[in-house]
Amino acid sequence: MVVIVYITTIILSSSIIDTENIFSRNNIIVLVVLVLVTYIISAIVSNKVTLPLKRIEKGMKLVSEGKFPDVSRLKADRDIAEYKDLIRSYIAMLRVIKKNTFDLNSQQNKTEIILEHMADGVIAFSTERQVVHMNKAAMRMLNITDSDDSFERICKKLNLNIEFDQIMYLPNYQSLELKAEMGELALSIVFAPFFSDELNPMGIIMIVRNITDSVKTDNVRKEFVANVSHELKTPLTSIRGYSETIMNGDLTYQEIIKFSKVINQEANRMSRLVSDLLQLSKMDYNKLSFNKVSLNTVDVLKRVCEKVRYEAEQKSHKLELICAENVPNIYVDKDSIEQIVINILTNSIKYTPDGGLIRIYAGPYEDRVYIKVIDNGIGIPQKDLDRIFERFYRVDKARSRKMGGTGLGLSIVKEMVDGNDGTIKIDSKLDEGTEVTMTFPTPKK
Repeated sequence: MVVIVYITTIILSSSIIDTENIFSRNNIIVLVVLVLVTYIISAIVSNKVTLPLKRIEKGMKLVSEGKFPDVSRLKADRDIAEYKDLIRSYIAMLRVIKKNTFDLNSQQNKTEIILEHMADGVIAFSTERQVVHMNKAAMRMLNITDSDDSFERICKKLNLNIEFDQIMYLPNYQSLELKAEMGELALSIVFAPFFSDELNPMGIIMIVRNITDSVKTDNVRKEFVANVSHELKTPLTSIRGYSETIMNGDLTYQEIIKFSKVINQEANRMSRLVSDLLQLSKMDYNKLSFNKVSLNTVDVLKRVCEKVRYEAEQKSHKLELICAENVPNIYVDKDSIEQIVINILTNSIKYTPDGGLIRIYAGPYEDRVYIKVIDNGIGIPQKDLDRIFERFYRVDKARSRKMGGTGLGLSIVKEMVDGNDGTIKIDSKLDEGTEVTMTFPTPKK
């Protein structure tokens, strides 16, 4: 534009068009200079005008990549009137996007932390039936490998006969619960579809819960009820049978006495069973209190030995108490410690053939006191040692019932030992004998 104006001025200032004058050396130099100046001015103006737009374009590209641009230079461009509102709106938009992204990431991180620390396993499947998320609990319980990446493969691993669409289109947001086993684990599997805010199907959530302890507890409860029923039914049957026989008459006096003794024995057996059950019930509901005091260990063991001595002499057993020098006192409940040792000694007396040897040892053990009972009785098979403290568990059921046992003695002992902060361990060899070792705390200094 400047060049055109310059040429026009030269032509108008000349009365006759003089080509030589127009394209003289000086005019050409001036013309070139004007062209350069015009280019420079155009470039400066162009950059001034277009640079903010290019910066905005570059910034939007970074935002689309999940990054945030530096807006410090754009803030300086706000002085340009034409871009003032545009730049202000752009910077405000970036602030909103940055805040929303931060909030979204924070929420996602919280969700990830919660899922990773859940005891239950969580697996999410997309509508394409592929795994899109899985927490550590699910990987651990299901022993997941890299190849277990789809709904079908994981269901096959759990031996679940279920179709994806069967879950995906459950009515009214219902869920489906199945049971499965993985090795020694009993699992509860819950499937439920999940949807977007527009209620479009997005996939399936699978929740895996370890119910092994619940299953074991339920089995123990069922076994316990069955055992109690059996233990009560057996003496009741005997009592009813013998009493009906007596009522029918035609019995000699000696027969009546004999049958009456059987009835009395069975009644006493039921009474012991009910007493033991009540005691265990109190322990289960923490209604049995342990009033711990400092007791002389040797004196406690001497009293217990005197209480069971007559029973031992009936079977010609030799009962020996061997204590170390200066045995520390024990800090326990007086009644329960005596019952613990009496129960252990009674078992040794019952299950040791006539003329056996039963020794009771006591002495210091680190900061505690140990009490050990060793007999040369019939012993316990190795396979039964792990279950010896279970309720109603008997190594020889017939023999135990014949001797008046309820199958709850060692269970009560274990509960009482735990209540006194003690430990108990049983070692035994079949036909060689049994060794019971207990430790109890000493009084605090």
